[in-house]
Amino acid sequence: MNDTIATLADRDRRTVLSCLDDHSAAVDIETLAADVVAACDGTSRDEVSEEDRDAAMVRLHHVDLPKLQNAGFVDFDHETGTVRRRRRGGTARPSPALSD
Repeated sequence: MNDTIATLADRDRRTVLSCLDDHSAAVDIETLAADVVAACDGTSRDEVSEEDRDAAMVRLHHVDLPKLQNAGFVDFDHETGTVRRRRRGGTARPSPALSD
């Protein structure tokens, strides 16, 4: 339980989960990175710079997705670079609140 709380204590990881909830299927990490940056900046995905997207991809790949996967929130396929929100019991799980 403490690992789950620690994982969700980070606002960026809660934003990742919220962005994944917008996709019904697996999404590639590049798209997810653009979604996360856009959500954090309050802009559209089209307005995200390549530099910001690439920085988000690195953080997702090396920090956020491994933690979310270990806590059971996502399935991240390193080989294909795709990620999807993990569902338990066949039902959608609500995302944690995005406010601190």
